Amino acid sequence: MTVSTKYRTPGVGAFLLVSALCVPVLAQLMPNVAELRYQGRRSGRRIALPVACARIGDTVVVRVARAESKTWWRNFTTPHPASIRRDGRWVNGMAHVAYPGTLEHEELAAYYQQILTHCEVPVADPLVVIELPPHTKDTSGLRHQSPRDGLWRRWTMTVTAGEAVGFTAPALVGVLVRDAAPATAAAALLAAGLWEGTVLGAAQARVLVPVVPGLRGRSWITATVLGSMVAWSIALVAMTVGDSVAHGPAAVSVPLTILGAVSLLLSIGIAQWIVLRPLVTRAYRWIAATAAGWLGGLAAFVALTSPLWQPGQPFGLVVVIGIAGGLVMAAVMAAVTGWFLVAILATTSAAPAAPKNTR
Repeated sequence: MTVSTKYRTPGVGAFLLVSALCVPVLAQLMPNVAELRYQGRRSGRRIALPVACARIGDTVVVRVARAESKTWWRNFTTPHPASIRRDGRWVNGMAHVAYPGTLEHEELAAYYQQILTHCEVPVADPLVVIELPPHTKDTSGLRHQSPRDGLWRRWTMTVTAGEAVGFTAPALVGVLVRDAAPATAAAALLAAGLWEGTVLGAAQARVLVPVVPGLRGRSWITATVLGSMVAWSIALVAMTVGDSVAHGPAAVSVPLTILGAVSLLLSIGIAQWIVLRPLVTRAYRWIAATAAGWLGGLAAFVALTSPLWQPGQPFGLVVVIGIAGGLVMAAVMAAVTGWFLVAILATTSAAPAAPKNTR
């Protein structure tokens, strides 16, 4: 099936992905995906495709996965004009195919792998190489030279979106189980917390993996989930026995409250630090960074939702307030941790820079 626009996009999935790239927030969630446009060599049709790519010096490299089942890349068996679109801006040039087994393919695949460390490039995958005019300014949003360029912005937008989406589950479940038995409510909230940790970890890994050499996305997500589950467990214990502790002797209630709060704030950071420790200089700073981020985020959540939540409100309104609070919490947490992340990585060796000319 082909969706007809000014440029023809083959398939509904490709059309939706190209459309999503036009939305800045969604485009931030796909930093390695861009829109490729070209005119068919034989058909003359104008084609638009979503592709995985990286900028290496004055070259944009597009990986062709499962090339045997695709034909579009054969338009570039000899040099042919092509354009890459990111964030509404364009990079234009002449494209050609770098075939497996050639020195050019070997060099470009190696640099592609260094920049997009979470992507494995099979030796049989051809590469479409778009050569730009020398010293072309990179306004396309593609990764150029250092993946750490614009790191705070990418982190803040991506992590805000990830945590906001992840927190919708606890916000919804919390309202649904407010009158349920304690065991049922606890199990449901832990399941929601599992979802939140998974989505948050995935969003963070999407930004971190390209800028922290050696970091594995699955390890980061697993650590985030474990830390999230510990944090939710502490929060559930506090909700269950909080009243009893608060009415107990101050010599007992105050230390327990402080211990619980500190443990909750440190849980995710400690779990993630275990993964970062071999890869980042003085990685222990990330523990303080996440604690500060979550402290600010939770404070913002309470400041927004406490005056808005009132007894007897409709179910839908309670959920909307919770989701809005989650979005504010996510934005504050992401902005604070992003600031610390930039400072931490500034003292850690960056990923290898690309050569000026790969041919």
